[in-house]
Amino acid sequence: MKRLLPVIMLLTILPLLTAMGDTPPGKVPRTDRNYAATFVDLGGVKTDCTEVSIDGNTFLDGNRGGGKLAISFDKIRGVLFRMKDGSLLADVTLMDGSLTVITVDKKRKAYGRSQYGVFQIGLPDMKQMIFHPAQGHDKKG
Repeated sequence: MKRLLPVIMLLTILPLLTAMGDTPPGKVPRTDRNYAATFVDLGGVKTDCTEVSIDGNTFLDGNRGGGKLAISFDKIRGVLFRMKDGSLLADVTLMDGSLTVITVDKKRKAYGRSQYGVFQIGLPDMKQMIFHPAQGHDKKG
């Protein structure tokens, strides 16, 4: 019985540990700025959202070559996501029209508030993210 106790404790605690860091359903992570974007999933379904973030951050980050790059939503016009050799690539079009490609973490999720309620989508399930011109307004109160 003494050998079974640690296994039982681990099985009891494991679901709690795996849920850490996730935003609960019905909640949009809080950010300092309010960005608006349209999410397009792999099936072509478009969802317009405000209060947009990626895991609560208002930037897209990933690997570029041997380094890491974080791009503020202020600088992004749109992002095309695509899988290549098991990696999730993000083709990022910047406001000045230039393009850069980064490899992003497949575990990341985008969040926003749609007219229907809270929206959440994993980056691998997204085809495109299009930012709207009225992005980046400071939140009041």
